Amino acid sequence: IIYIDQSITELNNIVMIAKIKKLVLFTVALLLPVTLNADTDPPKKYIPQEVIVFVTLKINENKSMDEIKAFTKKYSEFVDKTEPDSLGWGYHQSGDKVILIERYKNEDGNILTIENISPGGIRHQLMNNQLEIFTIEKVSVFGAFTQKLIDYHAATAKKLNFQFPIEHHPMISGYSRNAK
Repeated sequence: IIYIDQSITELNNIVMIAKIKKLVLFTVALLLPVTLNADTDPPKKYIPQEVIVFVTLKINENKSMDEIKAFTKKYSEFVDKTEPDSLGWGYHQSGDKVILIERYKNEDGNILTIENISPGGIRHQLMNNQLEIFTIEKVSVFGAFTQKLIDYHAATAKKLNFQFPIEHHPMISGYSRNAK
């Protein structure tokens, strides 16, 4: 017969409980960072009133690609700093043409751009510099705009004597979302 002293059993239980507690704390310490990082992406926000503008530009004679890249970088940076409702602004090579894609939170963002390129606007001189590098062939507007934007484009084209077509293509259905 083996005799086990009750005090030894109680001591072993205390030691065992302490070991289990340490194991649980260790497991929590390992899994907590994984759990915290599992869903850190914020929910995507939809932009239901987005307006997208495609500007087809013909490269004027005697303009080098270095000259074009330097100017378009300067222009894009200026828009980024001065037009908070501009969601994106990118120049894209398309054969012998350049396509400028402008994205706006809503039609008021595009109206601000129009005001900025008009005489007296903060971007009027940059617009004139752009016209030394490119000839605008066509402007195509897509998205959730109203007659307000169509009328604003028409009035500005008349005031600035723009000779290129401005097409408006209203959105039927779809979505746009901010990846942030």
